[in-house]
Amino acid sequence: MHLKIRTKVLIGILFLFIEFLAIGIMSIYYFSSIKNSTELMIKNNYHSVQYAENMIQAIDDTHTTVASLFLNKLYHFDKNTLNGSLSKFEENLAKQEKNITEFGEKELSQSIHQMYLKYKSLVSAQRIDTISDKINFYTVNILPLYNEIKAKIFTISTLNMQAIVQKNDNLNQILNQSYKNLLIIITFCFLFTFSFMFNFPSYIAKPVNEITEKIKEIANKNYKSRINISGNNEFKELAEAFNYMAEKLEENCNQTKSVTTIKVEEKEIDENKVIENIQSLLKSVRILLDVISEQNKNDKLQQQFINIQGIEEELSNIIHQ
Repeated sequence: MHLKIRTKVLIGILFLFIEFLAIGIMSIYYFSSIKNSTELMIKNNYHSVQYAENMIQAIDDTHTTVASLFLNKLYHFDKNTLNGSLSKFEENLAKQEKNITEFGEKELSQSIHQMYLKYKSLVSAQRIDTISDKINFYTVNILPLYNEIKAKIFTISTLNMQAIVQKNDNLNQILNQSYKNLLIIITFCFLFTFSFMFNFPSYIAKPVNEITEKIKEIANKNYKSRINISGNNEFKELAEAFNYMAEKLEENCNQTKSVTTIKVEEKEIDENKVIENIQSLLKSVRILLDVISEQNKNDKLQQQFINIQGIEEELSNIIHQ
């Protein structure tokens, strides 16, 4: 497949455009990946940490009220306070159960849910009124369950905090890899662009310079000059046209020289014939004067005879030169 220079130029420009487009797309892709990773980390793990903190606060508020009910006989029970803290705990627990991201987090959430239901049943107002030894009941049943719930909530929080650290490390790795990939792409594009900018002008200028030099040689009447350009493009076609022109000029020059030589020879032949005719005419005149001078003995005729004889000798010398 032979491509013309215009097509090659368009391909080169198109490739440069694709280079910059690829750099732009890769940059957008990598930065979008980083952005999505950051958003995912905040959306999942950070929210789980926030839910865990809210549940700890809610269970602490609940347990403060429960401890006062069991341990302080003078405590005035406020049902709304207890229900408010329980509702807050249940709300955040429900959000946590819908935001499972890490391995083992689902089991922990289910376990917290089951223990919370048990804890809620133990601290209900109806149950407290029926307990005779409230301190012992609190120490044996409620306090260990409260501590276990808090421990599991802390485990969820720790699990998600560790995930945040891990994802942050992964994010740094993605950043480093993105920088490396972009650097490789930019380096490749720079090298190709530099090579294109350095070589393509030479690709155009070299045959142009060669054609220019050959035209100068033709202008100096060196019709044997020819252009040798490889490939199949416009320069090759131009070189073939130039060589055809030079060949025709050389043929015309050779024909012109041949015609000129023939004309010069013909001119010499014609001049010799004229001289011979003049010589023959002079010879006839000389013979006539010789006859007349012998009969009349005239000095002037004798002198003319001598003059004609001299001219005749000069013409003879010209012919034999």
